[in-house]
Amino acid sequence: MRFGRLRMSSRSQNLLAIVKGKTGITPNVSGRFALCLSLKDPSPPNPDEYDEKGSEILPSVLFGEYEDMYMALMVMRLRRDGLDPEIYLNRMLRAHFNRGAIMLHARIRNLDDFYGMVSVERGGA
Repeated sequence: MRFGRLRMSSRSQNLLAIVKGKTGITPNVSGRFALCLSLKDPSPPNPDEYDEKGSEILPSVLFGEYEDMYMALMVMRLRRDGLDPEIYLNRMLRAHFNRGAIMLHARIRNLDDFYGMVSVERGGA
């Protein structure tokens, strides 16, 4: 089982570009945080809510050296949601990524917000 290329929605592409403008953090790195925010949400996202009109991103670019860790997180989440990872891995990855981009954008106005979000999610401040 492997991740395929991820085609983000046009909205997510725009939102991650805004986050980059506010923080300097590239979309592949902010996309990792976005994905984790969505995975933390107990409700499953609806893949049909997101178009496929945005940029395409390779798993190696999105996840870097942490691809195996993100695979484990996705498989655990799919199983928790009662979905077969062999069938739903890439469809739900796209849904979580896009939902997470919306969630991330709502929380970030500047780099301090990003730092604060990471601190809170890690159990800090």
